[in-house]
Amino acid sequence: MNGCPLALVACLLGVAVPVGTAQRRERPRSPEVHDDRTVTFRLDAPNAAEVKLSASFVEDDDAVMQRDADGMWTLTVGPLEPEIYGYKLVVDGLATVDPLGHDGRLGPWPETLFLIRDATPRAYELQGAPQGVVHIHRYTSTSLAMERRLHVYTPPGYTPETAYPVVYLLHGFGDDDAAWINMGRANIIADNLLADGKIPPMVIVMPHGHASTADMTVPDWIGDRAAFETDLLSDIMPLVSASYSVDTSVATTAIVGLSMGGGQALRGGLGHLDTFGWIGGFSSGAPRDTSDDPDGTALDDAFADLLTRPTKPKLLWIGCGTDDFLYERNTEFLAWLERSEVPHTAHITGGGHSWSVWRKYLEEFLPLLFVD
Repeated sequence: MNGCPLALVACLLGVAVPVGTAQRRERPRSPEVHDDRTVTFRLDAPNAAEVKLSASFVEDDDAVMQRDADGMWTLTVGPLEPEIYGYKLVVDGLATVDPLGHDGRLGPWPETLFLIRDATPRAYELQGAPQGVVHIHRYTSTSLAMERRLHVYTPPGYTPETAYPVVYLLHGFGDDDAAWINMGRANIIADNLLADGKIPPMVIVMPHGHASTADMTVPDWIGDRAAFETDLLSDIMPLVSASYSVDTSVATTAIVGLSMGGGQALRGGLGHLDTFGWIGGFSSGAPRDTSDDPDGTALDDAFADLLTRPTKPKLLWIGCGTDDFLYERNTEFLAWLERSEVPHTAHITGGGHSWSVWRKYLEEFLPLLFVD
């Protein structure tokens, strides 16, 4: 594609791309976070007819960017409260990431991220703590008959001479195994908690939660809960045990997730109590009692082992915000746990279905693990 040496998105959107030194203009900066916590967004798109900012922190009427005579589109918003924010640029109706941004995610919900810092650093901010390593590990899933990928965090000072406790950390619908790194900052949170002496060194495994059946009758985008559970138990966990130094005893193995992954963690954890001793769900697609459905399963039947065994999970932690669209579903599950006299921790907070909530939950959940 002659004349388009940069990202394809720049070509498609009519974003200006310098060709030679004589034509090169100073590279604009976007997003630019100012000292007063206002933020300026820029896009060099002289051929665009309209550019808007799409984000939760701006109203539609205030989202239209202004074009100067050279084709530079600009908008300044704020001040904003300290947090990690995501946004998209909508160029002539096409939503895309900011081509000048350097942090974010692609996929069905593309976003570019930026950070507004507080006077006191948050747990998800780099603070000079010793850093662990995030490994990208590809493997062949025999149960799914396909190549898959997962992310694995090993703590600073990791050594194969030590057997570490392990946390299986699951993402939500539409995301992938990179979500808890890119959006959740799980590795940074773990580094900071470890440096503060709030958690022991641990390995965190982040698998891809969307799974197809081997015959592809269920699309990967929709996913198959049973197929993912088989992949986790039959392929991922043996791979982790063979590749990383982890203690696989029930007392040192945890599973937790958000939204879709929260439902997977609750069902998988409570359904395999000889494997997982620590279980959590953040804004989860919590199990529902479908006893009134002819094809459904009552929770009493689904979790008969949980109800009858004398020992319960060391921790069963359910967190949800009152503004979350899954709040009622989580409170229904909590009510069932209460009626069934299953020990658990209900962590009801403010907030909705968002990463600002889930990062905080992870910060609160990890220190509860692997303690007597």
